[in-house]
Amino acid sequence: MYFLKATATSYFKCIRAIALCLFATIIFITISPSSNVYAADLYGSMSELMDDTESGVDWQLSYHNNQSNTLIAAIHGGNIEAGTTELSTLTAALGNYNYYTFQGIRTLNNAELHVTSTNFDEPVVEDMQQAVSNSVMIHGASGSEAAVYIGGKDEHLKTSIENALQTKGFNVLESPSYLEGASSQNIANKNAKGAGVQLELTYALRQSFFNNQNLSMNSRSNEANWSINMYAFAEAIHQAIEEND
Repeated sequence: MYFLKATATSYFKCIRAIALCLFATIIFITISPSSNVYAADLYGSMSELMDDTESGVDWQLSYHNNQSNTLIAAIHGGNIEAGTTELSTLTAALGNYNYYTFQGIRTLNNAELHVTSTNFDEPVVEDMQQAVSNSVMIHGASGSEAAVYIGGKDEHLKTSIENALQTKGFNVLESPSYLEGASSQNIANKNAKGAGVQLELTYALRQSFFNNQNLSMNSRSNEANWSINMYAFAEAIHQAIEEND
């Protein structure tokens, strides 16, 4: 009988230890940046990516040089960080700014086409950056709360954009360290003055830019589906840039 009790006690202690380990693991995943969400890129540079993939099949470049002193760009556009190309297109049109987007166009596995901003050495955007003093790079982040994180080294333009967005009712949050965009190697900061702005829009915010809340390619390509929220966000960026020129 004693043996059975001891065995049962050991068994329940083991189960409790396993449960505690699982609970600790869940808490750690919850409060720390997820390695699944922010996984290492498949490619260490755009040079590697473009050597291993095919334009028109995996991705496409779109850009316009309007001889502006401002560049609006979505380097993870198309199906990589959905909604960023559309917002960049609209914002650039409002101010007749220079425009650039690298778009994933695959049906699946577009996350493989993500190259982090500090390794984004695509030559067209690097050349465009050298010709401008104002840069706004539009990115997508995870998140079920409609919000935007503002990063980059251009403190004056960051402040103006934050104020303009808040005036229009958008939720602006302090950037966590991995979204700060403070590195000099970040493509956002490689303009003529060495300082740009990086906007990270949560998934929920990007959904709100479309009347049907749908981020599929067909939904995004229909400009009639672009919501008043997207126009307001683009207008806020436009106003802030004009204030700083």
